[in-house]
Amino acid sequence: MKELTPGLELGARFALVRRLGRGGTAEVWLAVDRERGERVALKILDDSFAGDAPRMARLADEIAHAQSLPPGFTVAVHGIEQAEGRAFVVMEYLEGGDLGHLRGRSFESWAQAADDVAAALEALHARGLVHRDLKCGNVMLDSAGRARLADFGLTALAGSRDSAGGSPYNASPQQLRGDPAQPADDLYAYGALLYELIAGHPPYYPEITRDRVLHEPVPPLVPRGVVPAGVRELALRLLAKSPNERPPSAAHARAKLAAAAAGEDEIMQPLAHALPADAAALTARRRGWMPVALTAAAVAAVAAVIWLQPKLLGGDTALVRDARLEAEQQGQERRRREEQLAASAAARARSEAARDKYEAAFKALDARAAARWATAAFAEARDAGRKAVQRHAIGDYTAAAKGWEAALASLAALEKDLPQALKNAMRSGEQALAGAQTTAAREAFGLALAIEPKHAPATAGIERADRLDQALAVVDAALGDERAGRLAAAESGFRRALSIDGAAPGAQDGIDRLAARRAGDAYSAAMSRGFADLARGANDAARASFKQALALRPGSQEARDAIAALDQGERASALRVLEARARTAESDERWDEALVAWREAASLESSLESAREGIARAMPRAELQRRIETLLRGPERLWDPEGRAEARNLLATAAAAGNPRQRLAAAARELERLAAAAQSPVRLRLESDGFTQVVIYRVGQYGAFSTRDVDLLPGRYTVVGTRTGYRDVRREVVLPPGAAAAAVVVRCEEPI
Repeated sequence: MKELTPGLELGARFALVRRLGRGGTAEVWLAVDRERGERVALKILDDSFAGDAPRMARLADEIAHAQSLPPGFTVAVHGIEQAEGRAFVVMEYLEGGDLGHLRGRSFESWAQAADDVAAALEALHARGLVHRDLKCGNVMLDSAGRARLADFGLTALAGSRDSAGGSPYNASPQQLRGDPAQPADDLYAYGALLYELIAGHPPYYPEITRDRVLHEPVPPLVPRGVVPAGVRELALRLLAKSPNERPPSAAHARAKLAAAAAGEDEIMQPLAHALPADAAALTARRRGWMPVALTAAAVAAVAAVIWLQPKLLGGDTALVRDARLEAEQQGQERRRREEQLAASAAARARSEAARDKYEAAFKALDARAAARWATAAFAEARDAGRKAVQRHAIGDYTAAAKGWEAALASLAALEKDLPQALKNAMRSGEQALAGAQTTAAREAFGLALAIEPKHAPATAGIERADRLDQALAVVDAALGDERAGRLAAAESGFRRALSIDGAAPGAQDGIDRLAARRAGDAYSAAMSRGFADLARGANDAARASFKQALALRPGSQEARDAIAALDQGERASALRVLEARARTAESDERWDEALVAWREAASLESSLESAREGIARAMPRAELQRRIETLLRGPERLWDPEGRAEARNLLATAAAAGNPRQRLAAAARELERLAAAAQSPVRLRLESDGFTQVVIYRVGQYGAFSTRDVDLLPGRYTVVGTRTGYRDVRREVVLPPGAAAAAVVVRCEEPI
């Protein structure tokens, strides 16, 4: 059986393109389906499947479960095929990859996908089914970022007992114990999926054990991006040990997610747990009247003893004195406790007031995208607020109040920076538009709108970026028409681009270039017709052609000479015709034509000195022009050091070349521009997890980090991530000249 490699054909219908992933019993490949005329994903099963009837039946059930849901909820499965002794499932190919790519990002980047997953679970549970293997790797994203469920291999009817399986990070305690399948298992897995998206890793990572899932509390959920508190609370509620403490349905979880996203969520009550001794004591302290009342009662009882004992005992005995002393001490203790309670209540009130002001200021600045234009300062204020929360939670109200007040002062300073941040965003957008970087322009103007909603200049900037995108696309098409020789279509395209955006880069230059080219081509054509007429003896026709050429280029000495020769009645010999043709071609920098004419002249008269000199003059110029034009047609060669070295040599040769050099100079300027662009670094943002060792082939090793920016020359690069105990990650990156900053995520997350 042939090894699975790119280009391998299965059943004369499917051609493998590249491997997308590998599991325990299957590999997933991107392939071209010739019958459908589209790209598909093939889940190619291991060799044992083709002859194993029970496993094939189980696979058919899996496909039936997937196809039972309405379109849009699942990755479409086209069927099971067998070819070349292999069995494989033909599926829809989704370009967005799996949901794991969004781990650790802000809530807004995966909010829609999380809602899609909850909606798919709702539809699945309505059909009496439980997925039982919900995880990021089994949620695929389409090109629009919408999520679809995949891999229904463990799906079972609700209430049935099925074989164990699924990801240990996402299996509920009930599933780990082998209890009958219930929708609550999927809700637990959905909570683990949300936890992984928020924290960047699944719960109990990396030391996942059955006992920890069954008995230990869920580890603290620390978000790596901006995530509403309601979403975090929902994730923890879904991870409750008991199914009764989780939301009752996927629809309920979906509603809570929507409310949190809209900022309307209410705080969920914590799960019911027995209070430990110190927590019970804290609860008692918060009920301040209880110890006060009990202490007052005790003091009253002691006082009664003091008043009665002298009468009972008949005198001021030592026992009475001890009782009086004890009563005084208890009174002092009561007053001290009352003072402490009052001081604590005042400190707590101050702390809570500072917290409320901080949270209001933070929310206001967060809504105006402070995390984007004041990243470091806003993060420091956020971290200071979190530390204050921790101090408040343990009762250190004084430190908490100071922390919130200091953070509030930082936020107040940021609020004063809002006008300057708006100016900076608008300046960045305008500079991006000037450089035709529409994506960067939209991002900058979008930031300006986040800072100042309904800001008219920012709205106009985004609209201009949209128009410029359309205009640039038309300019690109016109340039293609120009290169293919469709000059009328090219000119029409350039003019249409100007009608869309009056300052579209390259449009007016294209119109001017075509006008100059038409004039030059008409002159060359007239001179060529004149020489051809002269060679066949049609002097009148030759004279008309030379006069037309002279009208197109009044300063042409070649046209004047040709007309003068006709006026004198001289019939040019073949050598003189060829020489004139060659010199005309040289003057117009058509060196290939000049070289042909000089060689024809030399073939007629080998001793003709002008022909030998012409060949020596035209040959290097023709070769130089050809090599420059080759690089201009394929500028991607300039991405390699060899191509840039060739460009430098050609530019040096062009600079030393003599006249005429108008076309050569124009071509050299264009080559110099492309070469400069190919040597201008492009920024690549590397996003990792602090554990993965990152290497860029032929560039260098960068070690482990969370985020790192690298400036690279335009070209193709291979980024590889390695981590002990995990599968390597390989990313192919193409950085064209002038491109906006790109980003690539390199994290080793699949344990070996």
